[in-house]
Amino acid sequence: MYEFVLESDKNICLIFAGQIIDLCARKPKVFQFEKQRNFAFQFFDKDNVSLMQNAYVNSAEKVLCASNNLTVVQLNQNLYFVKILAQKCCFFAKKVKKIKKNDIFFNFFQNGTVEIEDEYNMIFSENYDFSISDADVLDLKNDCYALKLFGADNKEKSIVLNQNFSSVLSFDSAVIEPNNKGFKVLTHLHDIACHGLVEVFEIGDEIIKTDEYSVYLKGSPQNKFNVNVLPIYFLQCIKANDYAEAKKCLSDSLLKKVKAEHLKTYFGDFVDILHYCEKIYLITPAKNKGQISLAREISFTLKDNKIDNVSMK
Repeated sequence: MYEFVLESDKNICLIFAGQIIDLCARKPKVFQFEKQRNFAFQFFDKDNVSLMQNAYVNSAEKVLCASNNLTVVQLNQNLYFVKILAQKCCFFAKKVKKIKKNDIFFNFFQNGTVEIEDEYNMIFSENYDFSISDADVLDLKNDCYALKLFGADNKEKSIVLNQNFSSVLSFDSAVIEPNNKGFKVLTHLHDIACHGLVEVFEIGDEIIKTDEYSVYLKGSPQNKFNVNVLPIYFLQCIKANDYAEAKKCLSDSLLKKVKAEHLKTYFGDFVDILHYCEKIYLITPAKNKGQISLAREISFTLKDNKIDNVSMK
């Protein structure tokens, strides 16, 4: 039996096997197949049926095809979690902002397209998975620029262009602060503790990250919650590189064995935490764009409101 769990970030409709199926935001639906390992469907916004997206998951080859608006995570051999990023789907090319800086024109379109031109030539054109409602342009050192994009529901994105107008960095944040050596970016991690991640960059011949650290956006960690949430809180602290707060979640017996470098090595590089069917998974990054991400199941034993044991499959 193969299972595909579909979840969307907004209310949409699916077309599958000739049927129209409502998919409400953050309310997953499960599709089961005896032998079929490929899953093809269409989805659209109820307000505009004509703007339909095709989607196709080829689990046998671990390749995601036909839509850039999906993320797919393999939870185990026969279970796949498919997230539909419907908020990113925008087809309207309406221009929302035009900014002039240093005799250069920056044009921003609702469908995520950014065009840059001088008086004579188009020097940059790129489309991003982001619905733009407003934008700004920030001057950086060495003739570099930061494009700050703003969307609905307080969504933000920024793109850093080097002196050759090549896109070299992007962030899910528009909080960028220039300094004498380069700039720093603050990204809200939207976790329980209200962590913010600060990344510091120097601009020279190349743009290089020189530091990274977490901060508390509300001055101190927000850590009042039911003890059953403790494993998620702990993992979010690990993801934010806040090892001091993470160690406060551990029992005395674990604290005697564990150091910060052990935590970093043990949990490795993960990009997200998924809680599904009372199980917790760490999602590892896909090797290449368009591939299915893998997940590792992780379990916790609690004792006296602390984490006393951790195991990972």
